[in-house]
Amino acid sequence: MYSSTFYQQSPVAVQNAMVSARNFLVRSLRNSSKFRLESNEVASTQWLNTDDLAQLQLKRLQAMVGHAALHVPYYRDLFATAGFLPKQLVCLADMQRIPVLTKQDILHQGECMLAENLRDYRVATSTSGTTGMSLKLWRHLHSINRENAFVWRQCNWAGVKLGERRMWMRGDKIVPVNKTKPPFWRYNIAENTIMMSAYHLSEDSVEAYVQALEKFDPVFGMAYSAPLAFLARYLLNAGRRYRGKSLRCFITSSETVTDEQRQVVKEAFGVQIFDWYGSAERVSAIGTCEHGNYHILSDYGFTELIPQNDSTYTLVCTGFDNFLMPLIRYQMSDSIALADSSYACLCGRHFPVVERLIGRSEDYLLMPDGRQVFMVGGIIDGLDNILESQIRQDTPDEVRILLVPVQGSVVDEQQVILQARQLLGETIRIKVEWRNDIPKTSNGKFRAVVRSI
Repeated sequence: MYSSTFYQQSPVAVQNAMVSARNFLVRSLRNSSKFRLESNEVASTQWLNTDDLAQLQLKRLQAMVGHAALHVPYYRDLFATAGFLPKQLVCLADMQRIPVLTKQDILHQGECMLAENLRDYRVATSTSGTTGMSLKLWRHLHSINRENAFVWRQCNWAGVKLGERRMWMRGDKIVPVNKTKPPFWRYNIAENTIMMSAYHLSEDSVEAYVQALEKFDPVFGMAYSAPLAFLARYLLNAGRRYRGKSLRCFITSSETVTDEQRQVVKEAFGVQIFDWYGSAERVSAIGTCEHGNYHILSDYGFTELIPQNDSTYTLVCTGFDNFLMPLIRYQMSDSIALADSSYACLCGRHFPVVERLIGRSEDYLLMPDGRQVFMVGGIIDGLDNILESQIRQDTPDEVRILLVPVQGSVVDEQQVILQARQLLGETIRIKVEWRNDIPKTSNGKFRAVVRSI
């Protein structure tokens, strides 16, 4: 909706109405009896002991694997080739009989990843381009209700409730990128929310953001950590503190929160960050409890921890809820460090405790007009036939988009530039370069965003 010509050319009042109408539908889903049922269940399963959680995981895995073997062409072929039968899944360790699934597998398999018996109410989404490759993914209503239930359980952990006044600053392109004067936010009346653009923050605009936030006086905020820290640093550098009366917390996601970001937000806003690790693939989630500890949510998905040489773990994950497009033993691009095995969190839950999340620190691009544009991996969101990409800024007035296409495919260069313009605007040159591969760092790691200025 936000990219439509009608929305972008409409007056602010009409845009507010459109945003509210769109989110009224979302609220209707969250007020449904099915959503309430899922919410009640996840409120209960958070208190299961370790043995009961393992039994719950095995039961959910057996249901997902059995379904995939019957109804998903990719898994029918995969299991036959691997000599695996669903009845062989009798303990959690048996999951290792199934080959690991990669992003490349999903990209190449296409429609073969979808269940043949679930053809109604399909909702498309895509992974962000922060790993250099965007995937198109499909979900259905059960998966959406379950995801919402877990997200709102995280809100409960943070001490806030569904329906309370909220600030939202994430990847939604709610304000046309060519707008140079406030308001850089829209009002979602349906969900009692001020939706603030993360793409218009600059030294010139930040005071307007702060004033709008203080006037709306939200009870909590859901935001990317980088623009949130931008607001906090502005307040501290100005010798100020946030003056809203109602704010209790911020809930962040999609980026790794640094210790410095936590500190400046605490100093400027006087509240704690509760960070949520999720993904568009919906295979694993890590939430922050009341005591500030990260927990792997064992009732959300099955997360296998693959040890590395540096005492960290990479993640191989299986989601429990998306029967339309099952992702079984999916290789994530992030890694974690676990807390000591003897540590027991005071919250009383038996979910594994994570010491820190590694990766996902989002870089930004610096525009000639002073804006810092965050979450720029979204430039390739929804583009088909891209194996890898990298966004580079080596000069103040130019951004280069390096793309590795699927062999034999055609990618519309003008579409890439048009999509980039929706984030970056018209004040900077954009150049697309086609590559056979993307250079890695000296330690062999991939960077989706490189800014050398």
